[in-house]
Formats: sequence, structure tokens, C-alpha cells
Amino acid sequence: MENGQELVTPPDVVTERDKSERVSEAGRYAPRLPICTDWGNHSTSWLMRHRLGLRAVLTDLMDGVEIKGDEVMIEALADFSKRNVPHIKGILNLTIPLDETPVWILSQYLSQLGLSTESRRPVEDGKRVRYYRLNPDDVAFAQKVLDYRQRQREERERRRQEEREHQAAYTARMQSMYGINTPSTPPINEDGSNNWGGMDGQDNSIDSWWQQVKSYTAMFMEQVKIGVDAVKEFLSSLTSDERWGVMVQFDEVEPLKFGQLVADAPDWVEWMG
Repeated sequence: MENGQELVTPPDVVTERDKSERVSEAGRYAPRLPICTDWGNHSTSWLMRHRLGLRAVLTDLMDGVEIKGDEVMIEALADFSKRNVPHIKGILNLTIPLDETPVWILSQYLSQLGLSTESRRPVEDGKRVRYYRLNPDDVAFAQKVLDYRQRQREERERRRQEEREHQAAYTARMQSMYGINTPSTPPINEDGSNNWGGMDGQDNSIDSWWQQVKSYTAMFMEQVKIGVDAVKEFLSSLTSDERWGVMVQFDEVEPLKFGQLVADAPDWVEWMG
């Protein structure tokens, strides 16, 4: 609360979407969308729809409620729209004519969300009254999209958790086997610099680093087929922590080949420095 008013913030999924457009997986200095005019500003759009009261309207409509257009919250949505025409145009890119009906105005917001309405006209008290509801096909499709996106978010979180656990296990294993702490070297910038701090820093990504190690491991296994000298030469092109990461990953995915490599090159630990 501030000055008696509730401060509303967008959900995490919305703010993360904005962040992903401004910051790529590589780090804050490498935006995924480098031109600011390409940014979606999803948090601002969410806040405008919240101020319109669209969420409450959508909740009822998604539950199958029918409207006539004279309901308090529908009229409030239309009134707010007409009072804030320039802002709605700038934020949502919708032009709201001042002479349009509340139902027409609502339909514009619904259209942006991939929804449409259908109507029926029963006779009540000797007069025909028009009722509107969401098109059932649109609702079914929207629900499938929402379910799919939720599963994707859960799957991404599951993979991130697995990577964190994998990295923790790797660190513990190195400490146990060799009595060393894993180095803390972040991913390399596109310009070749390395200025994001260590892996314990706030602005770098263990997940991204570990994905890079996995890609190196795939290339490393190709060198194993060639011979020990090729393996040693390949490892020399990596940083120390990347070498350890590759060897640990190689041991996990190809334990028999790892054992053979160690037998062929008993001094392999000296390559890791």
C-alpha cells in the first residue's frame, strides 16, 4: 500500500518475459532483442488490462457467464477506455471510438487475446434481449494453449533444478576425488572478454555454463575416437573448469570409455590444471 492505494505488480511469468527480451541467456550485456522498439513491454500491457478490469470480466466469461453489456463492470471497462484513449492506443495499440458500445469495446480486447463472442436473442417480457458469451471453440483452444504453456514452464523449471543438482553433485565429486574446489569461471562474452564475475555471482548462469560443458563433451567424445593426443589437444583449448566439467560429464555418459581413457592416459589429471 502507498498513500492508501494498493500497488499492483505483474505476475512473475510476465516480468520474466520482459526480462528475456532484454537479456539473453548469455548475460545482461547481450540482449536477445537488441533494439528497444522490438520489446513487447508485456508488464505495461498487463497493468493496463488490469486497470481496465479485464481479468474479472474474462474470469466470468471463461466460466460461461453471459453478458448483455449493461453490467456494471462492462460499463466501467468502457468508461475507463474512453477516458484513456491515448494511453490505450500507445500501450495496447487499440483505437477506441467514443461512440462505440461497451460490448464492441470489450470485443476489441478479447480479439487481442484470440477470443471472440457469439450471441443469442431470447424473448423476455415480450422483448428480444441479446446475450453474449465467449465462443466455445475459442475457449477450448485458449485453454489448451494455457495448459501447454504451463507444462512448458514446469518442464523448464524441472530442467533448471536438474542442472542445479547436477552442478552441485559435480562440485562435491571434484572435492571428494581431488580435494579441490571447482573453479568459478563464467561463460565467455561474444567479444571474448570474461567480465561477468564467477559462477557464484548474481548476473551469470550456472545452467548456461553447464549446457556449454555438455556441448564440449559431445565434441570431446569425437576426439576420444581419434586418440589420446587428440583428446589432450582438445582439452588444452578449454578453461580449467570446463575441462573438469567435460571429464565428469564424459564419465557419467560413457563410464566404460572413460575408464579406458584413464587407463591409456594415467597422467590425465595433470592436463586439468
